Amino acid sequence: MIAFLFQPSRDGQKSRLWSARIRLDEWPKARAFPLHVTDKRVAEEKLRNLVIEFERETHGVGIPKPTREAWKIPLAEHHAAFVASCEAAKLARNTLTKYRQALPKLFERCGWTTIRDVTAQSFTTWRDRSGLAPKSVNDLLCTMRTFLLWMKRKRFILVDPLAEIRKVANPDAGSFRRALSVEEARRLLAKAPAHRALVYLSMMYTGLRRSELNGLKWGDFDFTVTPSRLRVPSSLSKNRKESTHFLRPELTAAMLAVRPSDVQPGAWVFRGTIPRVPTFKSDLKAAEIPFEDARGRRVDLHALRKTYGTMLAAAGVSPRVAMELMRHSDMKLTMGVYTDVAQLPIIEESARLPSLQIPPKRTQTSDSSLVGDAQGDAQRSALTGVLSGHQLSLGDILRQERENSNPLENHILGHEKAPRVTTRRFPEMERAKRLELSTSTLAR
Repeated sequence: MIAFLFQPSRDGQKSRLWSARIRLDEWPKARAFPLHVTDKRVAEEKLRNLVIEFERETHGVGIPKPTREAWKIPLAEHHAAFVASCEAAKLARNTLTKYRQALPKLFERCGWTTIRDVTAQSFTTWRDRSGLAPKSVNDLLCTMRTFLLWMKRKRFILVDPLAEIRKVANPDAGSFRRALSVEEARRLLAKAPAHRALVYLSMMYTGLRRSELNGLKWGDFDFTVTPSRLRVPSSLSKNRKESTHFLRPELTAAMLAVRPSDVQPGAWVFRGTIPRVPTFKSDLKAAEIPFEDARGRRVDLHALRKTYGTMLAAAGVSPRVAMELMRHSDMKLTMGVYTDVAQLPIIEESARLPSLQIPPKRTQTSDSSLVGDAQGDAQRSALTGVLSGHQLSLGDILRQERENSNPLENHILGHEKAPRVTTRRFPEMERAKRLELSTSTLAR
């Protein structure tokens, strides 16, 4: 057994952090482990713990027997068993191809030969140097996590070694594909050959994927009811659930126009007519539709499904209904990825808002308006005096109003009103007298 500490050097500079190099007798080669500490005594303690942990794992102390046996089997054999189980579960063909081809490449790039070699550090080291797009590395991570989940269910591993790895941020998720406008869709249907135009119309009115459309048979259509219906079997659907689609009258008429009179229910409908990328590009060119716009968003065959989702949103279909029609399990997928905001009637919808205006401000342009404002101020002052607690009688308020009605009269006649001096008792007597008069008047 080999176990010692060292400080790695890089460009002639020795690191301050300690690392450990360990090789047990059962291991084919030594392995280095960064300890992430600067104190040598702490590093020695961590080295001892690592040796104890690896020896317990090697000799199977406290580890189930299936896990100990799985460590001895090459990772390629586990992969073959995983693919066989996926085939037995009858997963989609594209999914099987991804599991069959992507995982061995990942094993080779990360240097994984056994399940012991699968570590978070080895994956992140390869990911940072791979130069792949965020979507590519995230897809590989999800594929590997699915494989590790299968091994965990089989008790080949106790924990997922990649469980703490998070996906790389991908700000362009869902923005690399755009939807066709209504005018572009009409040009595509007009310029494409009849058999491919039927494929495009079906995808834009049902949102079916390429593989789903390719597996449809005439027995899946029911033209005896109104509206016509299409049943997509669970064996074709991506979510493995059977779905029913109500066809538009335009699509029903186009389907009946090409259906042979003696067709069998088991005959294929679109097999051999779904175009590949070069053929689809030629149809786009004939319709004067660029395959890639100025923002780098492309129009591929799957963009017709996004066109379907965008038309649902533009038509005012509620998000929950659109999610059901698109057969999504997440509302964010329907509203975010499969809705092209550029095709929505934003200007038309914003024009439906109510009209709100700021009223014009009043301008004081004449003496009459000044007089009116003065009268209003006087009235407000009188009321303010009552509300603020000043002892103003009703007669005082009325006299103030009469004086304010013609504020220039006293000044013109040359009279000046003497200040009013009263005792405290007089207002009380006056109020009592007025109250008595008012009561007697009401009695009469």
